Amino acid sequence: MRHTKDVVETSMGLRSEGLSLRRTRIRTHKIKKVLVRSNQTILNWFVKFGKRPVQALKNLKPRLFGDETKVRMWKKGLFFWLWALRCEASQPVGWHVSQDRDMHETKMLMWEARRRFPVGYWPEAIRTDKVPAYGFAIHSVLGHAVKHEKVISFRHGNNVIENFWRCKSHFPRFRTLENARLFINHWMWENFRDDSFFWLWHHTFIGSNLHREVMSCLFPCRTINLLRRGA
Repeated sequence: MRHTKDVVETSMGLRSEGLSLRRTRIRTHKIKKVLVRSNQTILNWFVKFGKRPVQALKNLKPRLFGDETKVRMWKKGLFFWLWALRCEASQPVGWHVSQDRDMHETKMLMWEARRRFPVGYWPEAIRTDKVPAYGFAIHSVLGHAVKHEKVISFRHGNNVIENFWRCKSHFPRFRTLENARLFINHWMWENFRDDSFFWLWHHTFIGSNLHREVMSCLFPCRTINLLRRGA
């Protein structure tokens, strides 16, 4: 059975919210009144129609932040590694999914990020944890002119990328590494494209006058204290 573009996009959007394949089919049926008979159909849609951000980024800052995290799979004891390089107050510059945590995979992260650098941009420093592979990968892919900063204290921490790992709560339990890679690529495209709700919220609402008015209504005492301090 052939499905319309609207049904495919709805199913992929629901799946990107972290729903299981079964619940994605149920929700699609309730919303579009169309029955998707197989879980494999939705997986095939991600293979055929899954998106991936490919455009060069803008307004990147001189310092980037890199890290890796462990993501659980469908069975206890199975997991994969998600690597990411991010700029402060920006979407991820590059990311990579792998089964191993070694030098080769660290270099792959740097190459993925380098492909998205805008013309004329080159980072001055990359801050990571103390994994030795980062230093070798940075100098091998980006050159020795890029400084490798290691996290040495809470004050000079890596919160920019650590806070990003909250996105794992939106990920379902994957059965294969390829399914995880396709899902994460599409999830990045859904949440960090220029017209996405998250992207518009972050760049138009946060820090605006409307944001201050909402915060003053929700937390009046805190807002008054900030005004007294001159914030």
